[in-house]
Amino acid sequence: MRVGILGALEVTDDTGAPVVVGGQRVRALLAMLALEPGKPVAVDRLVDALWGEEPPGNAANALQTLVSRLRAALAPAGSPVLTLPGAYALDVPPDDVDASRFAGLVATGPLDEALGLWRGPALADLRSTPHLANVAARLDEQRLDAVETRAEARLSRGLAVDLSADAAEHPLRERLCALAMRGLAAGGRQADALALFERTRAALAEQLGIDPGPELRAAHLAVLRGETLRGQTPHGGTPTRHSKEGRRGSAVKAPLTSFVGREQELGGLAGLLGEHRLVTVVGPGGAGKTRLAVETALRSGESELRLAELAPVADPVDVAPTLVNALGLTSGLATPGDLRPAPDDPLAQLGMGLGERRVLVVLDNCEHVVGAAARVVERLLHDCPGVRVLATSREPLGVPGEVLFPIPPLGLPPAGAPLDDPGDIADAAAHSAVRLLVERARAVKPGFVLDHANLADVVAICRHLDGMPLAIELAAARLRALTPAQLASRLDDRFRLLTGGSRTALPRHQTLRAVVEWSWDLLTPDERDLAERFAVFAGSAMLDDVEAVCGTPETDVLKTLPSLVDKSLVEVADDGRYRMLETIRAFALEEAGELAEAFRRRHAVRFLNLAETAEPRLRTADQLEWIARLITEQDNLHAALRWAIDRRDVALAVRLCGTLSWFWWLRGYRAESAVWIRQTLALAGDEPPEGLVRAYVACQFARGVSELASIVSQAGAVQEIHQIMEELIQRAVAEGPVHPMLLVTRVVMAAMAGKDAMATELIEEYAASDDRWLASSALMLRGSRGDVADLEAAAAGFRAIGDRWGLSEALINLATLRASRGEPALDVADEVSMLTSGWISSDESISMLARLATLRAEAGDIDGAMADLEKARAGAEPGEIQPHSMVLLMIVEGDVARIRGDLAASLEIHERVAAELAGQTMFPQLTASALSAYAKTLIKVGRVDEGRARLKEAYHALGHAPDLPILGQILMWSADVEADGERAAALRTAAESFGLGLPRDELERLITD
Repeated sequence: MRVGILGALEVTDDTGAPVVVGGQRVRALLAMLALEPGKPVAVDRLVDALWGEEPPGNAANALQTLVSRLRAALAPAGSPVLTLPGAYALDVPPDDVDASRFAGLVATGPLDEALGLWRGPALADLRSTPHLANVAARLDEQRLDAVETRAEARLSRGLAVDLSADAAEHPLRERLCALAMRGLAAGGRQADALALFERTRAALAEQLGIDPGPELRAAHLAVLRGETLRGQTPHGGTPTRHSKEGRRGSAVKAPLTSFVGREQELGGLAGLLGEHRLVTVVGPGGAGKTRLAVETALRSGESELRLAELAPVADPVDVAPTLVNALGLTSGLATPGDLRPAPDDPLAQLGMGLGERRVLVVLDNCEHVVGAAARVVERLLHDCPGVRVLATSREPLGVPGEVLFPIPPLGLPPAGAPLDDPGDIADAAAHSAVRLLVERARAVKPGFVLDHANLADVVAICRHLDGMPLAIELAAARLRALTPAQLASRLDDRFRLLTGGSRTALPRHQTLRAVVEWSWDLLTPDERDLAERFAVFAGSAMLDDVEAVCGTPETDVLKTLPSLVDKSLVEVADDGRYRMLETIRAFALEEAGELAEAFRRRHAVRFLNLAETAEPRLRTADQLEWIARLITEQDNLHAALRWAIDRRDVALAVRLCGTLSWFWWLRGYRAESAVWIRQTLALAGDEPPEGLVRAYVACQFARGVSELASIVSQAGAVQEIHQIMEELIQRAVAEGPVHPMLLVTRVVMAAMAGKDAMATELIEEYAASDDRWLASSALMLRGSRGDVADLEAAAAGFRAIGDRWGLSEALINLATLRASRGEPALDVADEVSMLTSGWISSDESISMLARLATLRAEAGDIDGAMADLEKARAGAEPGEIQPHSMVLLMIVEGDVARIRGDLAASLEIHERVAAELAGQTMFPQLTASALSAYAKTLIKVGRVDEGRARLKEAYHALGHAPDLPILGQILMWSADVEADGERAAALRTAAESFGLGLPRDELERLITD
């Protein structure tokens, strides 16, 4: 099904046949859902949009009626309207809605195709609905932006453009009018262009009380001079920009390729240039400094622009003569009528020749002659009050009054951004680095399209190249011969791969190696040494870490590091962290060769020390601070672990992996940690290394966590793992103090292996421990079997320690137990929500919110439960969370729907959960919870026999070492549907003690007979 809103609302089925949707409000509902295809739109938003300030008495029912009518109308097209918790959604791909397709095409560049989607004013038949009228206005604004962008591109290529009708319809839109004037002038209609300017000027004065802005005035001046866009004549020539008759020199000329992105930088640089006479764009080679400076100058509206290229200058004494030539001051007379002889000194000639002239000078590539450039600029600004200088350099000029403009890399999709949904293509293409790669790839390979097949590789290329424009352009050139996947997989050899830039470019811009070598050759020996050492850091680093790793008696880091920052080899962020771009880092490591190994070891040891310092603090009131520190240093921690594994340094790898295991647990890094654990344990072997039993068993603990679902699903695997871990933990305890979580693991493994007596004995022992964290954990385990006092004591213990994780776990268990007894629990739930907000992992957050939603719903707070579920659903980004988290969330969504009385929605959700579970290995507790929740709904709708069958399946899913609270739940529901009174009483008795006291075969008989 396709929905069109770029014009009057229209719907067609998959064959292209029209689908009739009648009723103004029903059509408005469809338009609201189509604006966010595939995404839930909250009931409250729909009600506000459809009824405004006068909603009906029962708005939810009224909306449900409209939804039913819409589903009936869309039946020929499959009726793709979904009911979700507190929301509805139109289940169609974004590309099947013309507005979404338009946004994607605009982002990726084919504007003709994008504008071809428009059939008239957006939502032309629904503008009586105020909300949709506002949406339509935004869409129309986006269309005009695209029209203007396309017109500018066509004019820059010398193509005809006629915007007269659009300009007439929007007489106050200055950019549109300016482009229309240039289009008319380019077609030889200068008189019409001037007439349009006068009409627009009058409209602005009459309606807004303002004069035309700089862009419109520049267009007017260009028409008067016979110019069109960016200095082109109506006949396609490219004369000197704003040149004066008889004046020679180097003008700022329009580049031959499009300028992608940098909108924010253009505005910021223009603002600085309006306030200061010397602005220097600084940044590493290939960052696009020259292009940004040229574009800013061309858009400045300055009457005279001059470009002085210093790249070819080899001798600093030639800087001043180069500037004299660029300014056209080589003639014997400085200005008409000035009969004074030209001075021999070029600096004096600049002052005499320019006088009071207003000139904007772009002084490009100053870094290799920075001292001479600084002297010339200082003299020029002193002697010529009408001159402003826009310089580019890899380091500051150091002239009084200079203002720096550091140029950032092009915009990149954020790390971890999803890349698997239809809308992700448009999201990625909205970032300028991706847009540049796609546009330049099309230039060498017409027909290149950004799609799902290459999206991840294109984004990876842009990330690997740090969003650096020149590197991206060199990479795009290679896409003529390589696929994006082939290119992305070979970027470790980037200096050999990225060659063959423009033949007319400067030699140092024709290969990536030449770009970096140009900067490298300008460093002093001390700066090169530090750069090579700094390259062992991955990501970024704090100053004390740089000093500890890179410092030697011969190397003063504090003195040399600022020089690397000044020369754009190292960046410094607002938080004081230093970072080297990946391309420069790769070059520095290549230059260092084997000499880097000693500093890699120092780096690995430094971050092992950090991890070992942090580990005990992760169970204290400083928990959040140290979690944040470890998150910040993840790249360095992973680099240290990677180096240790690659160099087969067993001790360092095992210590680092074992130390990080608790951090990985807290943050929910299950999949990521599993990779490191497997590699570390493969390196260590089946026996703990000498003196490293504690670290080794911590690695085994982390592996068990990552593989738990698989372990518990295999017959006999739990008993085997229990035996192995029990022996290892006892050996670790004999070696020295162990992480208390390993002792808690003894309890959990014993219970899972069916050794209840051993588990109980260990709990009693640990509950009396002097280690407050261990004692509180033991009390929490004991209390989860039904003792409120134990849970309250556990919460008090964790609260005294300051451990937010332990406190939140104890409180959620306490709230659950209280709620099961009909006691107030929402105050505890609110505290849990506060404790866990903002720092736990996405998976843990979803789990906690789902548990809170269950509590609130069972306590009657349906609104609170729905709010928790909406928050959880918002954090459930595809690809970022584990499948079990998604299943848990859906289970609770189904339960809450049942509790609020929407049995149809509950049944639909639980059926989807059952389909999701098919063929997947999940935790037995989760499978059993899903089946028992499904059973509850089946029983509620009268399908008792099916519900009883699901309860039996849930019981069997728990295995031979069942989770006791879940077992108790299954037994209670089985009792409720049991017709035999004696058997029901036995089940209820078993449920009240979570099944304890009855032999396994007796439980089996009660449930399954």
